[in-house]
Amino acid sequence: MTAKEPIPPYVSLLRDEKIITTLRRRYPSIFTSILSFVAAAFSVGLGSTMRYVAQYPNYMESIMSFLYLIIVAVACFFVFTALVGYFYVQGHLYILTDRRIIIFRKFITISVREIAYSEITDIIMNQGPFARILNYGSVTPLSPGVRNPYALPYPFMRRFSYARVELKDVSQPSKIMGELFKLTHFRKLA
Repeated sequence: MTAKEPIPPYVSLLRDEKIITTLRRRYPSIFTSILSFVAAAFSVGLGSTMRYVAQYPNYMESIMSFLYLIIVAVACFFVFTALVGYFYVQGHLYILTDRRIIIFRKFITISVREIAYSEITDIIMNQGPFARILNYGSVTPLSPGVRNPYALPYPFMRRFSYARVELKDVSQPSKIMGELFKLTHFRKLA
């Protein structure tokens, strides 16, 4: 966890603040999402196509040409989304300093978000089945004190919520969670 990367000009460090590590989002997370979407669409489409073929057996050549066209379209969609996903993933940079977590996202827009270790009350780690195999996951430090007015339509139903700053799809999430736990408790004791 000591990978050094150049810090974007949109991120400014505090005086005497030191960078502990920088993390990047992993590309396999986007790839598995795209692959699962394509597989689900293919399975739904396959069922509909089989039903259609059973109804019109005389038009088998036209149906096969149409299926070929669909397969080419799905392949082109897969390549396009994989390429866009690559640039999306490359736009994520997570900076862990000795005082706070800074999340920098640059895809179409630029977003910088930060949370001080003293504000963190809980740390959550999520890993799905593919993420466990490929050793990536998401680490979410939570901090109380933010009201979410868009969650519910009626003012009397608004309730207390948590601010989320998510380190999405990073390598070795359990190691990162342990490091954040140490930094959080060190800051609370200081």
